[in-house]
Amino acid sequence: MGDSTTLTGLTINHCYKRRARYQVVLDVLVPATGEVRRAEKTFEVDLVTQPVINFSFPTTTVHAGQAITFDALDSGLPTCQNIAYIWDFRDGTTQQGHRIEHTFRRAGRYAVRLSLRGYGPGDCADSHCATQEVVVVP
Repeated sequence: MGDSTTLTGLTINHCYKRRARYQVVLDVLVPATGEVRRAEKTFEVDLVTQPVINFSFPTTTVHAGQAITFDALDSGLPTCQNIAYIWDFRDGTTQQGHRIEHTFRRAGRYAVRLSLRGYGPGDCADSHCATQEVVVVP
């Protein structure tokens, strides 16, 4: 991703922490021949006009039944006047808000997703998301 991060998959999401120019490299394996094809592209990341999505919580491991606070920090969609912060805890519940509290009822690994949805006026029909894992122990 140009910032020492390597991601794998058909679709990936990545959040850059600093304003900079990043050279992203894509390697594609051709199953029929075993050949690896490479493509490179340079991206400008401008945190003033580009979306910023990150969030924090106090610990990555919690006990079932323990309340945990999730904070969207400086996440935002700079070109949008109205933003909805939507949390999907992957335990069957969702919540809205910039800073919220949630309690996992069962042990497991949960890929918590924060989605930002922007609304007008103009061309601000925008949506971005980030995911972080929470481990819930009994």
